Amino acid sequence: MAVLLVALTHAGVGFLPGGFVGVDVFFVLSGFLITGLLLAEARAKGSVSLVDFYVRRARRILPAAALTLLVTDVSAFYLLNFVRARDAVQDSLYAAGFSANFRFSARGIDYFAQGQPPSPLLHYWSLAVEEQFYFVWPALLSLVLFGFALKRRHRSVGTRQLRRLLLVVVSLAAISLCWSMRQTATLPAAAYFSPLTRAWELGLGAALAVGASSLARVPSAVRLAMGWAGLAAIAAAAVGFTAQTPFPGYAALLPTVGTALAIAAGIGSTHSRLAAERLLSLRPMCIVGDRSYAFYLWHWPVLILAAGYAGHALSLPAKLGLLVGAFLLSCASYALVENPIRHRARSRAATGAVFAVSMAAVLGSAGICLGAIAREQQRFETPPASAALAAPATLVSTRTTVGADGALPDVVAAVQAAQRGDPIPSGLTPPIDHLGSIPAQYAMPRGCISQDASSKSTSKICRVGRPASRKLIVLIGDSHAMMWLPAVLEMAWLDDWAVVPILRTGCMPNRWVTGEGPAACRLWYHWAIGQVSRLHPTVTLVGGSVPERQSPVARAATDGVIAMASALRPFGSVVVIGDPESLSQSPLDCLLSRHASMATCTTTWPSSSLRLYDAVAARAKQLGAGFLATRGFVCFDRECPAVIGHTIVYRDNNHVTAAYSAQVADAFRAGFLQALKTS
Repeated sequence: MAVLLVALTHAGVGFLPGGFVGVDVFFVLSGFLITGLLLAEARAKGSVSLVDFYVRRARRILPAAALTLLVTDVSAFYLLNFVRARDAVQDSLYAAGFSANFRFSARGIDYFAQGQPPSPLLHYWSLAVEEQFYFVWPALLSLVLFGFALKRRHRSVGTRQLRRLLLVVVSLAAISLCWSMRQTATLPAAAYFSPLTRAWELGLGAALAVGASSLARVPSAVRLAMGWAGLAAIAAAAVGFTAQTPFPGYAALLPTVGTALAIAAGIGSTHSRLAAERLLSLRPMCIVGDRSYAFYLWHWPVLILAAGYAGHALSLPAKLGLLVGAFLLSCASYALVENPIRHRARSRAATGAVFAVSMAAVLGSAGICLGAIAREQQRFETPPASAALAAPATLVSTRTTVGADGALPDVVAAVQAAQRGDPIPSGLTPPIDHLGSIPAQYAMPRGCISQDASSKSTSKICRVGRPASRKLIVLIGDSHAMMWLPAVLEMAWLDDWAVVPILRTGCMPNRWVTGEGPAACRLWYHWAIGQVSRLHPTVTLVGGSVPERQSPVARAATDGVIAMASALRPFGSVVVIGDPESLSQSPLDCLLSRHASMATCTTTWPSSSLRLYDAVAARAKQLGAGFLATRGFVCFDRECPAVIGHTIVYRDNNHVTAAYSAQVADAFRAGFLQALKTS
């Protein structure tokens, strides 16, 4: 049941948006089963062998996990572009070290990484959480039951010891649950992957195992009701939860308590044909259940690698077909790898050999793939000798003379190249695998920019540019204001301006004055206005994300920008930065696609999409604020190319790269001075 929920949700089955709770079902099951095995060993031998426990775990999970990692690495190299393939191979190293959850947690709290396609090894986070739990739990269980006695002798496990163990489990699980609720409310991305916020789910299963003897005495009629109530709770979570449900937190109680009820109902026999266990014992369910571990390992990389190779989202029938293929793969690996090793490699020496071979295979394949990827990247980024002589990839300022449609001549030339179907130029800047990097000269001191993942509504007030200058620019807004910071700093260094950035990534203008999004955004908005009133800058630059397409969110974003500009006018001149159109696709994936050209990596917007930009300009002028027109920096005649000259314009589909922002600094300065005259 757990693996089917996860797989069908990943395939996009519409009526199961919350099927991700299958992982939580598995955590409870795992805590119950593993704790039951540990208690059985404690009762039979009077002790718990940590070495034997980890030997059994290695024999059980490593072969199939290592095989999946190896195949995924090789497949990623052949099916994905070299940047995505390199990321996947690096992810496999974290997965092999059972630390994938920490890697994906760090990526999840990075605002600019959130729009990237998922890793084909993202699902290894749950295996990492489970193994981190079992790195601690067996030793803790042994300590609670037997204390610090080192001498091996048979010690009984009685009611007193079990009650003590149950008290410890419940106490630690309660602490973990409280922490999960707090972290989910404040740092949801980190909470999702944290072992500390998930430990209570495994602890719930462990508590069931400790109290199993008492649960077996529950009347059959009660267990019958518990079983169906538990399955109903899991189903309700799978159907009712969505990606927007705060999770894990208190929401995870529904599927986990449901799982606990279903497990408890199966402790002892109900002797009833109506019991939920009858459904779970059907032959098809058992076949899937036996192969659930292998199926879980294979289904996600199959779906993600296929979508990455195709270059677009796959249809539901195609993904369901891929799931069938993944299940066949799981049957093969279960029969040829997982089961034979589990049943034959019984000794510690044999398991040690399995561990060594598994790790060598993963590390070896990763090393070979990374070497091949590096060579492919070098071939891509090294321009032909003639191209290098003709147009070296350096930051040469884009010409500032405004041409037709307000566009820079270099932008017009790039659009004309796209219309001709010219190839992508060689020797691009920045290097394509560093699109998101910010050159050192534009990086802010730590804490000067509030990050989306943070629950804080404030940040440090940092004075940069020419800090000693009496002329002050405040740059205020979200990441779409932040992307112009290199241009602002270039202008500041040239014209002797001090600059104070008041920025919060992920806090879009539609969240400033409405009830949408986290409350921290509205708190930040009011805090930011207060800071400007205290600073009394010479001029305030207001920028924010305004979607291209007409929608309630776009209209709210327009209102947010104008509301900010209106609130700041009493404290000095205000200039609104226009939010230009973006790309409809990832620039990285487009530029590295098999048939990339200037035409395929240029987005053409319908005329209706341009009205919001024009509406912001008109409302800013009505307000008496200046408007800095930036559309012509990146687009011409409704066409926006991913590359202008030899510079990659966009770091993702809607943020300008730091390199290009600095490159258009002269044009930005000219537009700023013009807008300042009207503010």
